[in-house]
Amino acid sequence: MGVYITAIIFSMVSAYYAQNVKEIRQLKSTYRFLCVMSFLPMTFVSVFRYQVGTDWPIYNDYFYWISEGTDQFTEPLFNLLNRVVYLFTRDSWWLFAVCALIIGYFTFRTIFEQSIYPAFSILIFVITGDYFNSQNQIRQAIAMAVFLYGVKYIKARDWKRYFFWILVAFLTHTSAAIYVPFYFLYGLEVKAGFLGALYAGLIVTFPVVKRLLVLVVSKTKYGWYFQSLYNMNNFYILGFLVTGFFLVLMLYYYYYGRKYGVKKADSEDAVEEDLEYNLMVYMYFFAALSVLFSSVIPQMVRITTALTYGTSLSIPRMVIREHRQNRRIVLYMLVVGVFVVKLLYDVYHNGWYDALPYQWVFHIL
Repeated sequence: MGVYITAIIFSMVSAYYAQNVKEIRQLKSTYRFLCVMSFLPMTFVSVFRYQVGTDWPIYNDYFYWISEGTDQFTEPLFNLLNRVVYLFTRDSWWLFAVCALIIGYFTFRTIFEQSIYPAFSILIFVITGDYFNSQNQIRQAIAMAVFLYGVKYIKARDWKRYFFWILVAFLTHTSAAIYVPFYFLYGLEVKAGFLGALYAGLIVTFPVVKRLLVLVVSKTKYGWYFQSLYNMNNFYILGFLVTGFFLVLMLYYYYYGRKYGVKKADSEDAVEEDLEYNLMVYMYFFAALSVLFSSVIPQMVRITTALTYGTSLSIPRMVIREHRQNRRIVLYMLVVGVFVVKLLYDVYHNGWYDALPYQWVFHIL
């Protein structure tokens, strides 16, 4: 774990100083240098890992199968990337290294372009497990990083560029199709009361709703999952509690921000809406619903992971809505504490991610 902690510290410190000099015109080169220095440590750890990550054996096998014509993934863009790497080397480690660079590039560029607090976003990216998951579900991790980069085009209402990047993500992992509706959700007011009532109602009617959902999914092309080895649906109570907790917190600070936020220039009562935060609330709401149904739908965790990937952007926006400094410090501690406890439980108790023990590729060279 020391390798990860060291990388996180260097990355966060560099991001902190980068944010401090960002608006100083004379220090633009310093800002870029610090951004690169923030990007390098954690990406370096991912690039130079060896047999770290639960899915390492799968991607190792497919590296050869795809180029030899034995088997391939359903996503053509990832297959193409695999073949390109295979043209230059027969060492599968290079595929993992290239993928780590792609994920790191899009993730860190997004954080520095879109986050209101990059250092904190980097910490959230790690303690939510997204960083460690990027070393496992590699195709989906690339797709999620590409989507997060494309969020800025939702805000700009540039549908051509947004859907271009969603297409890139989809051709890397089909789960990216879930991001299509969020372009149209942007700008909508959050009906926190309605969302809360809907969530509670689904919990109450869960025995009925789950049967209907199973029936619907079984009629799709994904129905085969119910008879496959992937049908291991154990309800993750800790994940349910954590997502439920943060959903309540995000809805609460939605109303809190509307009450104490920055007033509009042309009004003494109305406040400026943070439309990006509103969008992230909707994403997290659907993520919480996916956790609820994880006990009945195979691979629902994939959907949860896809929808919570924006947490590194939304949590800093949520915390900053707390206008009282002392309460904001407590909120920081609460958020970090909950995520760290869950991460440690997942890594050490559940044995997820296969992140430990860490092994450098240099050891086998």
